[in-house]
Amino acid sequence: MGKIVYAAAMSHVLAPDYYGKNVGPHGRKMVEELIDVVRDMGRTMLAARPDALVVIADDHLNVFSFDAVPAMCVRIGRFVERMVQADAIEFDRALDGLPERYLLHEDLANRILERGLEDGFDFAASWSAPLDHAFLSPVSTLCGDRPAPPLVPFWVNCFVAPLPMARRCFAAGRHIARVVAEGPWDVAVIATGGLSHFPELSLARVGTSDAAFDRRIVRLLEAGDHEALCALTTKELHESGSHELLNWMVLIGAVSPAKAAVRFFGEMGRIDLAAMEWSVR
Repeated sequence: MGKIVYAAAMSHVLAPDYYGKNVGPHGRKMVEELIDVVRDMGRTMLAARPDALVVIADDHLNVFSFDAVPAMCVRIGRFVERMVQADAIEFDRALDGLPERYLLHEDLANRILERGLEDGFDFAASWSAPLDHAFLSPVSTLCGDRPAPPLVPFWVNCFVAPLPMARRCFAAGRHIARVVAEGPWDVAVIATGGLSHFPELSLARVGTSDAAFDRRIVRLLEAGDHEALCALTTKELHESGSHELLNWMVLIGAVSPAKAAVRFFGEMGRIDLAAMEWSVR
């Protein structure tokens, strides 16, 4: 039987230059501290020798379009390309110099997709979607110069209404855990994004976080109060700028009832940053 051997969640804009420019020296210092923590987490992850790494993150409307915005999507195939953007801003520039192609874990991705249909999840599938900073900035920081395990990219729609409910994302994570348990693989799972920023997805409110909301979320994760997290409404996530918590809800479903351990939490003002691990042994 397979098992989840490592689980973690972290912010996915790991770009000191971006925070130095838009926040100042204290912003640069905070994200550099976060990067050091994520690198240490990566050593723990790789020591578990996972056969696959499931990465749960969101699209920033640079992969999908208003022609079709899937609630959740599994990347299938044998390889995935790094996104290349000629007009990329600072945090996508962090991908410059990374490998252009990454190995996928084809069998696990197909199992998640196919069993999803049997379990009532109409996941979308993509054979060609590339990976942006939401996926590769955390993966590259975790792995450093070491090869990343074969990836299973899993997108959650965190931006375009209607969004999947927190409880539905949790249920998708339970599905992933069942698939892993039925298979032969040791699997690491990470979720990326947030914490709060960009409330109400309003350009006028870019650069505003909701520290009180984030502290509440961290307390619930530490307590393992997953029912309270499932009860979060789209309105709460939208107004606080915590839309990317939906990525985390998939991971929480996969590891429930495990409690989170906080490796890093920082209130920057523009965005609150975090890195957390779950004991899955």
